[in-house]
Amino acid sequence: MNDERNINDQVAQLLLGASARSLTAPQEFDLMEMPLEGVAAFWLSVKKTMDSKNMGDEFLLEEAKHTREPHVRFLLELAASSFPPQRCEELALVRKKNILSELHRKYVLMAIGLLGIVSKENPQKVMIRFLSKFHIAPIFEKQVFEVAQVMLKNLDNAELNKTKFLNIDHKLKIEALIINLIFYCMLARRSGADSLLEYQEYISSQYFKDGLTLICDGFDYDFVKFRLNLVKKEILEATEMKLDVSMQMMSAIKSGVPFKDLYLIAKAFLP
Repeated sequence: MNDERNINDQVAQLLLGASARSLTAPQEFDLMEMPLEGVAAFWLSVKKTMDSKNMGDEFLLEEAKHTREPHVRFLLELAASSFPPQRCEELALVRKKNILSELHRKYVLMAIGLLGIVSKENPQKVMIRFLSKFHIAPIFEKQVFEVAQVMLKNLDNAELNKTKFLNIDHKLKIEALIINLIFYCMLARRSGADSLLEYQEYISSQYFKDGLTLICDGFDYDFVKFRLNLVKKEILEATEMKLDVSMQMMSAIKSGVPFKDLYLIAKAFLP
């Protein structure tokens, strides 16, 4: 098998060696991308079905099996557990904290990458900024640049699975996100920031794509930084609201409140 046909295996193997446990985002709907109304409607639908079919924990567990969104699935499992409602809320809060912390870190990494692009910073310095956000480096610098250079070298190779390896998304594992961000920093350094627009179709994150657009439209470092921080704050606040309404409605279902009262909980969160 020649090098061209084996390029995807080469990149994948390097990433595995760098402890990148996942190269692509899982194919599932995302709580972050659902509108608040949609989240509330989901829980109302669960309660309505339970009432109409006189079903209980068995239905919740079955629903969990067919729910691909990981946090919603966890809440359904909590609702079907033997824990009292208060304990379910406590566990949901622990998970909420972890989710928001992980999201915050990933958006900070994306912002660092974008600011490195707008300032034409050496990718090695960008890498140091990435690693400064961890008490223990999640990946070795040498491995990051090894993989990114292979990707850069084979960018015009039709055999390279760009959808798989050129993605930027908050659902990527930290290791894969860092590698892909460094790749884009290296590409911008070599060919200019405008060249990155050519690969927007492979990027899932609207946050990152919008940042690239600002850079290519000529906005300066300070404006790009201000905008990225503002959008990050709004994304995290909106996500926290959806996590909260999910927790409250799960707890209410666990407590056996009637449908009309569950609707009032949803109404409290909706504009």
